[in-house]
Amino acid sequence: MKRLLAVSTLFYCLGIILLSLTRVSFWLILVLGVAALAAACLNFRNNRIFTFLVFFFALILGALNLKNSYMRHKCHLSNFVPYNDGTVYSLSGFVDSQPVIEGKSTAFVFRAQEVRSGNWRWPCCGKVLVKADFPQDLDYAEPLVLKGALHRPFRSSSAGCSYRDFLSNQGIYLLMRIKNSLQIIPYSKSGSGALPPGCQIQPTGIKRLIVFSLWLRDEIERVIRRYLPDLPAGILSAMVLGQRRSIPRLVNNNMVKAGTVHILVVSGFNVGIVAFIVNLLLKIMRIRRKARIFLTIICLLIYCLTTGASNPVIRATVMGIVFLSAHIFKREADIYNCLASAAIFILGLNPRQLFDVGFQLSFASVLAIVCLYPKAKTFLRLDNCKSRPLRYIYEGCLVSFCAWIGTAGIVAYNFRIIAPITVLANILVVPLATLITLCGFSLVLCGPFCTLLGKAIGTTSAMLITLLLNVNAAVIKIPGAYFYF
Repeated sequence: MKRLLAVSTLFYCLGIILLSLTRVSFWLILVLGVAALAAACLNFRNNRIFTFLVFFFALILGALNLKNSYMRHKCHLSNFVPYNDGTVYSLSGFVDSQPVIEGKSTAFVFRAQEVRSGNWRWPCCGKVLVKADFPQDLDYAEPLVLKGALHRPFRSSSAGCSYRDFLSNQGIYLLMRIKNSLQIIPYSKSGSGALPPGCQIQPTGIKRLIVFSLWLRDEIERVIRRYLPDLPAGILSAMVLGQRRSIPRLVNNNMVKAGTVHILVVSGFNVGIVAFIVNLLLKIMRIRRKARIFLTIICLLIYCLTTGASNPVIRATVMGIVFLSAHIFKREADIYNCLASAAIFILGLNPRQLFDVGFQLSFASVLAIVCLYPKAKTFLRLDNCKSRPLRYIYEGCLVSFCAWIGTAGIVAYNFRIIAPITVLANILVVPLATLITLCGFSLVLCGPFCTLLGKAIGTTSAMLITLLLNVNAAVIKIPGAYFYF
């Protein structure tokens, strides 16, 4: 079967969905999985039975992975903390995310290794979302001791999405509020002696790569803010790096109404630009083809980490790696199998991502374009159009329409909004966003070395961003452009 992986992925997702709607014992699912795998091995030569058993095993595997994701280790921190009891705990561990400083507050994820309360002291595991009421300069993987009360997120919801469920999908079950800088103690000054197991002062392996990626992101943001005013710099940082914290709420809301908010998310287009630039530079340096592919894959992984490894970036990165690997093994890559590889990679790490809106929109838009666009193009006979500019316009409209068809239901269900103007808005905005993204990468490459060229690219980027915002604002003023329900 040519697309065995793609169909198996659909059954894997179906298994996740079915388990989320039912309550089944973990051991029963495990027994069914082992039985399906054994039966598949015994019927290897019977194609029909083997294929059926593979699909059934994929379904069981999805359900098993989701069930396993709900099970917490016995030493998980949430098992030691009663519900909002107000007890002050002392947590030893390290910073597990890039701290975000917004105004007079700081937020970061903390991975606990040891918990203390009163006279008892236990090793533990688990992540805590920490919010400090003051700016605090911290680094990724920095070991700390935090002192404060722990509480569980409330089940407050917005647009039908529970904040507690949103955090639990990321493996976060507890919050800590810190009001005084004395509650954050560097581990070297805490007088606690040796670090708990697994809490290292210097990151190793993948952590070193993450530290480098975060440093690179800060440097790129610094270059962007050097040449652009605050608002255009914030939008360009979102389009190049996926950093949306500096985007005003009004701008974000206007783009949601027009259905163009996706341009503020790093996607496959950005990954394609990075792959093209790296491959071109290596080709100029006369690097051999296989070496170029390996180096390009490494650069894509670094860019994925630099942009925060969101679902659209992971999807595009995995698909890019599969396509590049196909060239090494001299095989033709199939777009459906590449998309399935990306989905399996993300859901294998965290099956609850299937219920994440970002995951759904990312895959639904690409799948709709891949499935609907070729058939619609053939049906409308766009290849018969002799005018190349008109054909490009028609094709752009068709791509935008297919993406809108694929995502309209998800957007309507989660955000309670329908925007018929989306197709027209994307026809006008996407070309501008493409130019802005290209200018952003040009600024990153040239800005640090040539101030004059950096100023020219920065001015051009600011003008294009201003034009994009004005076009987006004008489009949503059209009667019937959008409506809430």
